[in-house]
Formats: sequence, C-alpha cells, structure tokens
Amino acid sequence: MARGKRLASSLLLTGGIVLVFAGLNAALGFSLPGLVASAAAIVMLLYAGSVWFGPLPPAVAPPGAETVIVFDRFLHIAAGAPPGTPLLSQFPARLRDTVETHCRAALRGESSHFSCEISGRHLSFEVAPVQPTAGAVLYGVLIANAGLRVGVPSAQPAATVA
Repeated sequence: MARGKRLASSLLLTGGIVLVFAGLNAALGFSLPGLVASAAAIVMLLYAGSVWFGPLPPAVAPPGAETVIVFDRFLHIAAGAPPGTPLLSQFPARLRDTVETHCRAALRGESSHFSCEISGRHLSFEVAPVQPTAGAVLYGVLIANAGLRVGVPSAQPAATVA
C-alpha cells in the first residue's frame, strides 16, 4: 500500500511540475526569463509542499531543558505535549514499562525518580502525584530533564508538587 501511495504521489508531483513549467512558458514565452520564472515557481511550490506535508521536526529540548507532562488516570496526556495522546507513545518501546510503572505509582500517591540512557543521552525523570485539596489523586506529573547526568546531583533545587 505504501508503495502505491509513493508511486501516485510521484506521478502527481511530476505532472504538477510539467503543468507549471508548460503554463508559465506559454504565458511568458519560451525564453530565458520564462525558464527562470518557471524554475522559481516550481522550487517555491516544492518548498511549500514539503513544509505543509512534511513531517514535524522532532520535539527535542535543548540540553538542560525540562519537559513537563501532566497525565490522567488513563495515562493520557492532559497538558505538556499533544493533549489526549497516550503518555507511553512519547517514549521508546524499551522504556515504556518503566515509565508506566512509575506513573501508575504516582497515581497511587507515590513520588519517584528514575534515570536511563537513550541514544547516549542521560535522562532523569521525576514522577509525582498531583493531589488537590480533596485528597484524591486525579493526575500525575512527569518531569524529564535531559541535562542531568546519571549520578551527578543537580545544582537546582528539586521541585515539589503539593
């Protein structure tokens, strides 16, 4: 199926380039300025299409930046990333079980901390319950800090969630 879509999109792209080139050359005449205008229009259309339909750049925080995700009892993101998406889909497959264990513990009222290494980067995670005054835990918060090295204490004070 993916191969058919790729072939169809290639044919549409080729057809579009031919039509733009032919249309501009017919309007401007087959001359050097007409060729330059056609090439410029084709490049602009290709750029606009790649920006519009291309994949979003990965959300990579700069070293030392913290990523905060608030999640609900169903482990869906409530705030911090695309809301409503499953929390575990934000992590590599080999890390999902660990994240799930710590997040479920936070929903039971337990705070925790864990670290791991992914693609040579040390990541540190803080997971805590978000407990309103009524006492029932409805949400949890996961704070990922890509700037901390495992085993090296941070100079910044730890944040607490009441």
